Amino acid sequence: MKTTWTTRRQFLAASAALPFALRSFAETTAPRWVFLGTDKGAGIYRATWNPATGELGKVELAIAAARPNYIAMHPKLPVLYTTNETAGPSASISCYHVDAADATLSPLNKIWSQADGPCYVSVDRTGRMAFAADYGGGGFAAYKLGPKGELVSVAGTLQCVGNPACGTVGPVKDRQEKAHLHCATVSPHNDFVLVCDLGDDAIEVFPIAPAEQTVGTPMRVQARAGSGPRHVAFHPNGRWVYCVHELDSTIDLYDWSAKGQKAVMTLRAGSTVSTLAMGAAHTGNTGCEVVVSDDGRFVYTCTRGENSISVYRVDAKTGLLTEQQRLSCGGLVPRYIALDPTRRWLVCCNQGGAGNVTVFAHDPATGRIEEQPRTFEANTAMFVLWV
Repeated sequence: MKTTWTTRRQFLAASAALPFALRSFAETTAPRWVFLGTDKGAGIYRATWNPATGELGKVELAIAAARPNYIAMHPKLPVLYTTNETAGPSASISCYHVDAADATLSPLNKIWSQADGPCYVSVDRTGRMAFAADYGGGGFAAYKLGPKGELVSVAGTLQCVGNPACGTVGPVKDRQEKAHLHCATVSPHNDFVLVCDLGDDAIEVFPIAPAEQTVGTPMRVQARAGSGPRHVAFHPNGRWVYCVHELDSTIDLYDWSAKGQKAVMTLRAGSTVSTLAMGAAHTGNTGCEVVVSDDGRFVYTCTRGENSISVYRVDAKTGLLTEQQRLSCGGLVPRYIALDPTRRWLVCCNQGGAGNVTVFAHDPATGRIEEQPRTFEANTAMFVLWV
């Protein structure tokens, strides 16, 4: 397979538009690091990262933490946020100061997640607000951030369990017994947060005003019954939203427009594509992550059970997807996939078994990834972040 290599000059020029974490990656010579979120590990792990070879160094504990399975970076400050997906008072969002020279994490503070099982955290593009989705407790919370990036106070919440405003639970009785909120994705213009509710087959769209550190009443967008929406990703044109559904292992395309504090999000008829191999049964398989390439020409997803990664071509006129590649994730239970800052590598965090991280060579020109990855042991790896 032909590989397109990005020159150092091209990459450094492009890095000017990237957030702090990626800029620091481009502007320093050594060392370069990744942080790994985990499920059953002792906390957040770190490893050196070689962008020329796609290799991780020794994976070691950076800081002890309870189930830090999802991570986000402040867009302007060396501050990292993570979920602590536990129950009761320990269910929280934590933030740390990051020393990029040696990947040292120093605790700043933490705040109660407002419900059990926080599984997703994000930060708005001004760095004034953070957002969390709680799977176990079916809740959403918005937080005010201070000048040092610290978590200051709660700006707003939504509790969907037993809340008629969130709609009724879906038909999959063993998975949709109550609301399960699963992401909090900030829109391209930094004016809305999209929150998938797997249990209620809905997407809650919250208007936000980061300058005032406020969040408004959400608009509810109905998803297909029994689909179990999990994560969403915007196309670079800002008009298309791709939603990966956990329960029926599919991706849907939504048309998006927004003006002021009002948004319109409409499911495109006939846009549904399966993330499974042709003829595969839904039982035992669950859709997981969705990623859109920077140029909007490709969409990537991973599916647990089948333990696969799929690559789709995006029709430039319609946004519809056509599968062009399917391959093994190189491990068990692929929880998260991401393109590294150079876009030369696609990294998959495999949660199942002992856990590992698989690194695939990626060709940005064709969207294709090489089928034989480099593999690195990592205790129940669930997330990767470059610093």
